[in-house]
Amino acid sequence: MSKPDSKLVLKWRELAEDGYLYAEIARMYPEFSVDQVRHYCLGHTGRKLGGPIQRVDRWYGSNVWLRGENSPHSELSLIQAQKILDDWDESNDRWGRPGAAWARKFNVSPSTVYMLRRGETWKHLEHPNQGRKPKKGKKRT
Repeated sequence: MSKPDSKLVLKWRELAEDGYLYAEIARMYPEFSVDQVRHYCLGHTGRKLGGPIQRVDRWYGSNVWLRGENSPHSELSLIQAQKILDDWDESNDRWGRPGAAWARKFNVSPSTVYMLRRGETWKHLEHPNQGRKPKKGKKRT
């Protein structure tokens, strides 16, 4: 992987200062990884190149750059995540469709759907259905 020149690092740092996420900046420059952008913006690499150095806690301890579809690791879009979470059937007190069915529909692993439903991923959505479990004893019909 190539190293960015000082002008590019300065541009990245200015974008980060303006509130762009590291993942967003990396998408603008696909020849560089999110980790490279983050390291240069935080000054772990190229500290003397100039431009504003980001504080490690600029997002107040939350890794916003890894949230939702902005994450380079995201397998779901925001719309897909919301569709899955909106699938709770209140009258039957259970999920409307099995997680494996949603996984097939969006071409992801079932664990991606189950982690979303349990609230392990996409926590920032604070969706009321995250973490819900069917009551014991209720059978699917």
